[in-house]
Amino acid sequence: MSTTDIVVLHRRYVDLAGRFKSAWTFHQFLQGLQKFFAEVEIGRYPSDFQEIHGTLKSIADNLNGGDPQRMIRDLDIVERQLGQMTAILTAADGRVTPPLLRQFFDRVKNFDEQILAQMVRFYLGPLGEGAIHPDRQDKLDFLVTKLSEEVDRVTGSFVLRDRTRLRELYQGFWSMLPGVSIEPEMLSTRKSEVELFRQELGGLGNFEELTGSGFVQRFRDFKHLLGRYLFHPEILMTIVEANVAVKNRVRQYYRVEEQRILEESHKILQEGSDTPGAGLDSGVIELRQAVEQFERKQQRDNVKLDDLALLRRQVEELAPVLAARKRRAGAVEGADGAAFDLPDGAGGETVALPGSIETRSPHYQEIVDVLGASDERATPKAVALSRDVYHLRLEPREVVAFRRVEVEQIADTELERFLLDAAALRLRINHEAGQITELLDESSVTKDAPIFERARATTRVADVVVQRFSSFIDAAVQESSFGEAQQLQLLRMRLIRDYSGLWLLVNRPNQN
Repeated sequence: MSTTDIVVLHRRYVDLAGRFKSAWTFHQFLQGLQKFFAEVEIGRYPSDFQEIHGTLKSIADNLNGGDPQRMIRDLDIVERQLGQMTAILTAADGRVTPPLLRQFFDRVKNFDEQILAQMVRFYLGPLGEGAIHPDRQDKLDFLVTKLSEEVDRVTGSFVLRDRTRLRELYQGFWSMLPGVSIEPEMLSTRKSEVELFRQELGGLGNFEELTGSGFVQRFRDFKHLLGRYLFHPEILMTIVEANVAVKNRVRQYYRVEEQRILEESHKILQEGSDTPGAGLDSGVIELRQAVEQFERKQQRDNVKLDDLALLRRQVEELAPVLAARKRRAGAVEGADGAAFDLPDGAGGETVALPGSIETRSPHYQEIVDVLGASDERATPKAVALSRDVYHLRLEPREVVAFRRVEVEQIADTELERFLLDAAALRLRINHEAGQITELLDESSVTKDAPIFERARATTRVADVVVQRFSSFIDAAVQESSFGEAQQLQLLRMRLIRDYSGLWLLVNRPNQN
């Protein structure tokens, strides 16, 4: 076998080995996706990588001295099998939306550069000559950016990794698109267009300007129009730089706006409808539904700018209606929020003051008793979903709080005890809401019944507890514990959802 023949076979082997590695990585990604998102149905597909791997290993062992005709046949077999496998994996990828891919890599932390690079190579491999589907373009855009960024330990912002290494990677991606070339004039124009987006981003001073301008969608559409040219190393570098700048700006504005909007949403859900008036009650219900949907998306790590913008629009529509009705009714704002004891005759329970948590209500004790009997070796999520605990509707973070207070007995338990109290408060809210719902079926019942007085006191307690959540969330953000802040925000929104439902039951005007 001549040297030329060896070189040709070696190049073909290297190409097929690379394709095999990217296909195997993508297969592993699909397996992980189904593990972390049980609700996702990728479907079953044959995954006989072992046979392909064995053939490639045999070729590698005999590359320099084996029968060339046999190796050519073996390479033909591998190429055919890889083509079939890639087609199967690509079909399975049709069920993987760009948001789902982002959620997976945002949730899974133990991956390295090679995993992301192999994912990019898999998506680039079967592009062919047609246009790149927008979803595939979005996935590639995300993966390349994820591959290129790291968190600055001082500022907490995202920055680019070593540019020399990135250029090597980008050049490798570009080489996977043979026959695609770009004229110098076009290259310069495209880079200038990206720079104009960067300049526009710098002029957007707040969340409202960012969302109202449609900047994010317009930049995304521009990247779709670039198609394969996006992967030219020079263009890709400018695109990734812009992506990182957008990501930092969105995170900065989002945190501020989320806190503001949720505070205002909470205020409207609390005050809602003090006097009868058309329009506001249905608006409050719609706002509550929007908060519930936002909470569900937070649980899936799938919150988008549009979700927060929707909450903002609803708040902006309801706020002036509420203010006008309060003026007409002569309402005066300013509940003191200092009394946490329930009124006499309401059952004798006491909800703890923030910073002085000593609650031992029946609901709190139920949580302690049930979790005390759970398996300490099981994960918090497994405990929360277990048969004996599920009815409490606890979150894994609340299981962690119980273990830190009752099992580990750590020194600083202020936050952990607060979370257990808030969980107990949710149980009481739902218990009282159920009692009121049953009573409302009786025509003789009025809102002067003791249960209504008790429930009104509970909503006042919940209002202060919600405010207390904000201080813990702010502390977590200041410590750059964004994962902890998100978990606390989820618990806060669950409390808002439940107590707003109780508030509507006890404050809705009589219909007769």
